[in-house]
Amino acid sequence: MPNSFQVRVLDFSQIGEIEGARSNQDFADLLDAMDYGDQSEMSEDERREMCLMSLQDMEPEEAAYIVLKHDMGDVLRDGQMRNAANEMRDEKLWEEYADTALHERMFNAGSLLYAAFPSLFPEPDAVRVQLEVTAVNASARALLQPTPNESFLVRLLADGMDDHAILHRFYGDELKGRSFPHADEVIWIVRTESTGENSMKFDVISSGYWLDALEDVEQYESTAYPDDSPAVRS
Repeated sequence: MPNSFQVRVLDFSQIGEIEGARSNQDFADLLDAMDYGDQSEMSEDERREMCLMSLQDMEPEEAAYIVLKHDMGDVLRDGQMRNAANEMRDEKLWEEYADTALHERMFNAGSLLYAAFPSLFPEPDAVRVQLEVTAVNASARALLQPTPNESFLVRLLADGMDDHAILHRFYGDELKGRSFPHADEVIWIVRTESTGENSMKFDVISSGYWLDALEDVEQYESTAYPDDSPAVRS
């Protein structure tokens, strides 16, 4: 028997910044990269504000490069970061960058740059969706875990969208198949909370590119399953 869930959308909202995405050490490292000098007497709030002011003292593209080098210097070449720094003035790279695995990092970079240059960089617009998911049968109940399988969670979200949604158009085969290797690129952050023996609340953050199709949805049914599950929908 296929898994069966009842899903209620508790909240849908846009966010401009992911809480906790940057640590105090991140701001300290950025200030060091901008040759700020002694930070020993700064509080955490002061360090963030001084980081923004130091970025504002630079040309926007150079500020973007500094942020990208800190955030993505481990995965991008220098030329790629230079190109992205120029593109960030006009493009939402958290939706448009070719490597979807970097979309969350691009959002965090764009969020900081928008805070420093609100009239020069696109306004960040990630989406936070809160769902209450109730298992209708035993096989579904087994999938409501504190650390959900991301392929299961993407299929659960997609079941609330019509077939024209970008998630279906882009990943239609993966949603219907047994393997979804890029599911973790769709889900940026997920937090869970048990709300009963058969139910759990999921708090999901990702790009509006993937999740906007849920904006006006209130409730729906789902037959979601994780990769390699025998309970593939008919």
